[in-house]
Amino acid sequence: MAGNKAAASPAPNTADREMVLSRVFDAPRELVWDALIDPRQVVKWWGPRGFSTTIHEMDIRPGGVWRHTMHGPDGTNYPNKVVFVEVVEHDRIVYSQIGGREGGAHAQCQVTWTFEEEGDKTKLTLRMVFDSPEERERVNKDLGFIEGGKQTLERLSEQLAKTPIIIERVFDAPRDIVWKAITDPNQMRQWYFGPLNSFKPEVGFETQFTVRHNEKDHLHIWKVTQVVPGKKIAYNWKYGGKPGESSVSFELFPEGNKTKLKLAHEGLETFLPEANPELARGNFVQGWTHFTSALKQFVEGTTKVAEKEVVITRVFDAPRELVFRAWTDPKLMAQWWGPKGFTNPVCELDARVGGAWHIVMRAPDGTEYPCGGVYREVVKPERLVFTNIATDKEGNPILDGLTSVTFAEHAGKTKLTLQTRAAAVVAYAAAYLAGMETGWTQSLERLAEFVIKQVQEKSA
Repeated sequence: MAGNKAAASPAPNTADREMVLSRVFDAPRELVWDALIDPRQVVKWWGPRGFSTTIHEMDIRPGGVWRHTMHGPDGTNYPNKVVFVEVVEHDRIVYSQIGGREGGAHAQCQVTWTFEEEGDKTKLTLRMVFDSPEERERVNKDLGFIEGGKQTLERLSEQLAKTPIIIERVFDAPRDIVWKAITDPNQMRQWYFGPLNSFKPEVGFETQFTVRHNEKDHLHIWKVTQVVPGKKIAYNWKYGGKPGESSVSFELFPEGNKTKLKLAHEGLETFLPEANPELARGNFVQGWTHFTSALKQFVEGTTKVAEKEVVITRVFDAPRELVFRAWTDPKLMAQWWGPKGFTNPVCELDARVGGAWHIVMRAPDGTEYPCGGVYREVVKPERLVFTNIATDKEGNPILDGLTSVTFAEHAGKTKLTLQTRAAAVVAYAAAYLAGMETGWTQSLERLAEFVIKQVQEKSA
């Protein structure tokens, strides 16, 4: 039996000495919480309309102190001191407060803020408890706490509407893979807006497309405003035939072999959501949550094939011996290997059976892509077979493959057939596989230009 335990004392009834205000905000609980604990945000909305606030100190933890002065529109100051009693992240804040009009009426009470999730929205409740019912009435009469509180929550709602949507996700992939997924239109179509026809990560590039939502067509108009290759891209976003213009940015931060993406969408209030409910903040939160989830799934390869094969045949206007030597002489191979714009600061070849090859390709943005393998067959000048392994900077395999290249005489020219197969070793390698054929095609185009130049120089 529980009879040995003392019965808990019932909580005192404070209803007759309370002021209680509640409001539902069209914002997630984390965002509302941040608006109350971040002094940079608090000063933008704290107090009734026409008031401004100076924060002298703000230490939000049990025992911490928050001192601030509210400035009325008539120039009257209202100094306040708050001592925090309880702080439960994203759930509740309790503090004692004393303050009031400088040289005049003041108030002392205990304040509790509670945060409740209501779907994608947040119900915020403000409860102020005074020493007596009489004190409650006096304070409201002298300082207008109830009306002031209502106006303060209205200002908070307006401020939240101006606060950018921020979504952060960590991807199990290096930064260059995530960057390509958010800037390459071929990849963007697989996780982003399906109707996207074209996209270039270049400042000034504009594109538009139509999306149908709730039986309405919405014309999206984008213009790229900022590009920091491999790190950040931003663009303006507006709608055809509707007021307002917002901005979206994707920023990438390396975290070891992983990447954190920070998405920010600001200026939503310019869309006038009160007149265009389909452009309300909650719809954007829901949409960006969906798209970043789709991006994560795409980048980490959970829906992609783990293997790919590419076969390319091309005729080169050069003798077979020269084309073969371009594949086996490191000084020559360094001049053409890799997609357009790439260089090869490291190119080491030991073209014999059992010999190793190692190349480090450098992209135009400075990102390096190590690769290498071992020769399985070397039949001069007819055939090469070698393993090809792409690795990360630490030497861990990303792709594991096998490549064969045959060189055939073709009326004084060379018919080259390349057959390569690669398998993903890590999940995010699906993005590498997606660009494999393009990479090889561009590499062979560079080889064609290189051997023609060699022939011309030799005949000059």
